[in-house]
Amino acid sequence: MFMVKNDINFKIDDIIFNCRAVAIIIYDDKILFQKRKQDEFWALPGGKIRVGETTKEAITRELKEELGLVNFNVRDVVTVSEYFFEFGKDKYHQFIFGHKVSVLDSEWIFKDETFTGIEEQENLEFKWFELNELETEPIKPDFLKEQLENLSSKEVQFITYKEEK
Repeated sequence: MFMVKNDINFKIDDIIFNCRAVAIIIYDDKILFQKRKQDEFWALPGGKIRVGETTKEAITRELKEELGLVNFNVRDVVTVSEYFFEFGKDKYHQFIFGHKVSVLDSEWIFKDETFTGIEEQENLEFKWFELNELETEPIKPDFLKEQLENLSSKEVQFITYKEEK
């Protein structure tokens, strides 16, 4: 078993289990995604939840660390996903909690279609994608495109997804 920075991230037998919290930031019919510059797929901004940390606290920490955001509102959970996948040689069982986030008084985040994050060791790039064009974009997890198309402020979406290799 291993832990990094008290993240909920440990190995049982040959499967890595972790929990992530992600921000769903929508502005002007666009949604914000992130990726490490060397990766080919984009994902929602966020990261692993730490032990004793709420999902809202995790998103708050991640947005401050990765983007330097200060004035934003992490709203309620709108998506919960149980995701089974392989990355490299590792197998994962991951829970993902998606919160809608409103960014206030941070106009710079909306100016450029693509921009670099401030957390240097993470080498993160951010990009706005048109909501109606997500189907053609390299986004992970695969089910996310459909999940984002069906967002509702009244119901939490739950999905269990096993990625096929």
